Amino acid sequence: MKRRRIVLDTDIGTDADDALCLALALASRELELVAVTTVTSDAERRAAIARRLLDLAGRQDVPVYAGCAKPLVEGGKFLWLGYEGDFVLRPDERGGGSSEPAVDALVRLLRAEDGLEVVAVGPLTNLAVLLGRDPALARRIARLTVMGGHVRRVAYGEHVFPAGVDYNLCSDATSSLRVLRAGIPTTLVTADVTLQTSLAPGDLERIDAAGGDFRRALVRAVRDWTPRMRTIFGEMGTAIAPGNVSFLHDPLALAAVYDPSFCHFEELAIEPTVVDGVFRTLEVPPGSAGAFTMRCATSVDAERFRRHLVDRIVAYQGGQR
Repeated sequence: MKRRRIVLDTDIGTDADDALCLALALASRELELVAVTTVTSDAERRAAIARRLLDLAGRQDVPVYAGCAKPLVEGGKFLWLGYEGDFVLRPDERGGGSSEPAVDALVRLLRAEDGLEVVAVGPLTNLAVLLGRDPALARRIARLTVMGGHVRRVAYGEHVFPAGVDYNLCSDATSSLRVLRAGIPTTLVTADVTLQTSLAPGDLERIDAAGGDFRRALVRAVRDWTPRMRTIFGEMGTAIAPGNVSFLHDPLALAAVYDPSFCHFEELAIEPTVVDGVFRTLEVPPGSAGAFTMRCATSVDAERFRRHLVDRIVAYQGGQR
């Protein structure tokens, strides 16, 4: 079996789903994780979080590169809650990643290797800076899989969210426009489907019971995040069900790389644009000016994916101490 070689571009350290996404990447034999790049506020601390988790997982061979800490232009807004990484790092701890900046590493890797894919589960700033430096590198990305977008209806329970709830793409609209208009073969795993997924308390207990420093760190990350998640969604006008300890946004996007059967995908004409100051991924008629054909997840078998994720993390043999 030929393994898909990927770079994971992540804002790991706030929402626990980035850590779960990294775990799934390591636990999936269909993938070879070439590198991890970090993005958004205090990208160096995020790199330290990724480095620590990789070390706990026994994957010292995977390099980590700190990327862009600020949006491409003024007007974007990156999330920073102030506790990022406390589940695995000391409050003042940074470093641990490579001294090579993430964009430099991406340029080098893409120029050196055919068939490299990028899985972006954070804002697209690193990729936008990359394309600003060398637009021809868009043709070197075999496929870009993005956790982001708002195509049709984004809802949790009975609560329907307005445009703008998609943090990853909306937080740096300038970068999102540059990347999604570059003509890269793109898969969007949008908030339409990721908000239908969740990890249950029993899943967390099962991961914890499997033991190992790596899994224990994942459990701490989720337990740290759950009350904060409930507060954030409460402020948006909806209560999180007791059986949901974490949404699985980023792991679902990662899984779409090697097993698209978890979602139903449609080839849609998507216009990346800004409407009333909010970045949008608008579904438009095929052939519309400004539209790009993208492979978009429009529904998900959330229960099957939840079981798959937990099974893989529990079975992972790295970091058994």
